[in-house]
Amino acid sequence: MKKLLIATGITVVVLTGCVYSQQSAHALATANVKSNANATSEAAVRSLKSKSDYLNDINVRAMRDFVGRYGDAENVKWHNTNSSFIAVFFRDSVQHRVVYTSRGDLNFIMKYYEEKRMARNIRAQVKSTYYDYKIYVIQEIEMPDRPAVYIIHLQGEKDWKKVRVCQGEMDVLEEFKKG
Repeated sequence: MKKLLIATGITVVVLTGCVYSQQSAHALATANVKSNANATSEAAVRSLKSKSDYLNDINVRAMRDFVGRYGDAENVKWHNTNSSFIAVFFRDSVQHRVVYTSRGDLNFIMKYYEEKRMARNIRAQVKSTYYDYKIYVIQEIEMPDRPAVYIIHLQGEKDWKKVRVCQGEMDVLEEFKKG
C-alpha cells in the first residue's frame, strides 16, 4: 500500500511540474489571436473577425522567429488569414506589422512612424526635393535579403504625394490633387 501511495504522489508531482513548465513568461502568452479562414489577404488586413483565441493557430516557425526577433514585445495582436500570419504591436511609438507566409517564413516587416523618427539621410533626401511639403507618415518595409524601402506620405498646399525611397533613388508612386 505504501508503494502505491508513493508512486501516486510522485506521479502527481511530476505531472504538476510539467503543467507549470508549459507556462510562458513572454507577453506572447497573453497575445490576442484573431482568425478568419475565408478572408482574402487584402480584406483580411482591413477587417478580421475573431474566430479563435489560441496561439496554437499560429505557425510554429513564425512564432519562433517572432520570439527571436521581438521576444520582449507587449500587447501583440496576431491575425491569421489563408495565406499569412500577421503580428501587430507598438514599440517606442512605432507600429510594427510582421508578416509571415502560411509556412511560417518571414515575408516582410512594415513599420509606421512619424517624421521625427525618420533616418536623417532619408529625410534630407526627401526634403531637398519636396521642401514645401509636410511629411506626415513614413512606411518602412524590410524584406529578407533586400534593401529597406521607405514610402513617405507628403502633404502640400494643393496636393498629396507618396514617394518611394530605396537605395538612394527616389520616385513618386502616387499623386493626388486636393479638392
